[in-house]
Amino acid sequence: MGVGHRQREIAGRLPVPRAYANRAGQVLLSVAVSLLGWHVLAVVSGLPTVILPTPLDVAAAIHANAGSMWEHVLYTAGEVVLGWTTGVAAGGLFAFGMAVSPRLRLVAYPYLIAIRILPLVVLVPILILLTGPTLVTRVLIAAILVFFPVTIATLDGLLSVPDNQVALLRSVGTPAWKRLLFVNLPNALPGVFAGLKIATPLAVEGVIIAEFLAASRGIGFRMLQAASNLRTPLLFGYMVVLVALGAVVFGAVLLADRRLQWDDADDVVSDSLWGGGGVGTSWDLSSRALLLGTLPGLIVVWHVTAGIIPHARLFLPTPAAVGAILVSSSHLFVSATVESVVTFANGWTVGAGVGFALGAVAALVPRARAVVYTYLVGFRVMPVIAFAPVLLVWLGVSVEAAVVLVAAATFFPVAMGAATGLARLPPAHADLFALVNAPAWRIFLVRLRYATPALFSGLKLSIITGISGVVVAEWFVSNAGLGVLVLQQTRTFQPDLAFAAIVWLFALGAGTFAAVSALQRRLTW
Repeated sequence: MGVGHRQREIAGRLPVPRAYANRAGQVLLSVAVSLLGWHVLAVVSGLPTVILPTPLDVAAAIHANAGSMWEHVLYTAGEVVLGWTTGVAAGGLFAFGMAVSPRLRLVAYPYLIAIRILPLVVLVPILILLTGPTLVTRVLIAAILVFFPVTIATLDGLLSVPDNQVALLRSVGTPAWKRLLFVNLPNALPGVFAGLKIATPLAVEGVIIAEFLAASRGIGFRMLQAASNLRTPLLFGYMVVLVALGAVVFGAVLLADRRLQWDDADDVVSDSLWGGGGVGTSWDLSSRALLLGTLPGLIVVWHVTAGIIPHARLFLPTPAAVGAILVSSSHLFVSATVESVVTFANGWTVGAGVGFALGAVAALVPRARAVVYTYLVGFRVMPVIAFAPVLLVWLGVSVEAAVVLVAAATFFPVAMGAATGLARLPPAHADLFALVNAPAWRIFLVRLRYATPALFSGLKLSIITGISGVVVAEWFVSNAGLGVLVLQQTRTFQPDLAFAAIVWLFALGAGTFAAVSALQRRLTW
């Protein structure tokens, strides 16, 4: 029996409440230090309360409005739970279907990317027009945001399984769906929970943005009221409550993750996104033809939708109209695309680097894990768009502000993927490394092997969130790029121009996504 195994046995006999108390104490201490820093900054800067209230001002506002706040918090919490549950269920089922059917996977991926790349602030008005400013709309928006990371992470997990187990079941003629259920699914749990961790703050963000635009109740609605009435302490109070709500939901997912134990003693193979991975498919001529035929199918669906929806010309032009403006103004879109690519590349690089570093700390330094998760979730549950005014004050309209905003939109999926993946080193391997005193940097390389599925899930998700971040950044803190063209729809009612820019954004996102997926498919260990 290895030394590491004995240590874990001893740790397992320690009182669990004491371990939780230690983590809670670390989180509370870090929060207290942050509050102290906030208070000192507010006092020393001398800024008026309407701009930067102290924590005491915020606490007083929460106490004075506790009765009315509670009703809105419960309402928003219900919307978050409904949206999260709907998105998780749909994403899990869809991922299972794509794992069983490689043909479905080839057809579905472009549609998934197209829906997710469409900026949420553009999608929300369309949904409100179709379904009205109702509870269904807000739940649907949250479910859409949750659906994508859960689908991608679950599919990556299902396609990254021990080769020997799959080969054994194939040898006895086990159907693909049974292999998925009894081999792929248990091995996919770490990837599934990585997707759930990424999706949970997105559910909160989606509900809040929807409440900004289509609600008369809830935290988002009350935040807008407080801001319009210059009740900044109350606005900060709702922000604090929002972070607490996100932390509670994320904590429930984290607790479920900790309750489920897995032992990855077998070799793990990298996912084959387009080819089939652990389920086993051939990348034949028909598969290529099916993939190439997907984009024309997407255009047909777009054309039919534009013809069916009443008054669609006001917000949804036909593909022919968009194609005409792409041809007539090609120089405009090329220059705008160059600006957006530069912004995306710089912001994504910064965000991915920061995310990987934070995820590595959470995975490799258990004492810091609870603190890192607390701040990650607290930062992520706030809509990215909420940081734009602050960046305008600090950095003005600049490339630096745009890069920071894109980095803020991309770091979280990478952090969750790294945190989940780097923690997957099998106990037997850890025991063996301890016995031979293996160098730490070599152990880290081995951890990267097991982190591949979860890490690449985070990277692919960060590409899509990064594209949306580019749009928001170019709306508020930049004056060039495709995001500025998308904004024309809301300012001058030019949907042709806006959707032409979205087509370019789709090409940018889909191309980068496919390149990362191809790299993942080719990685062998």
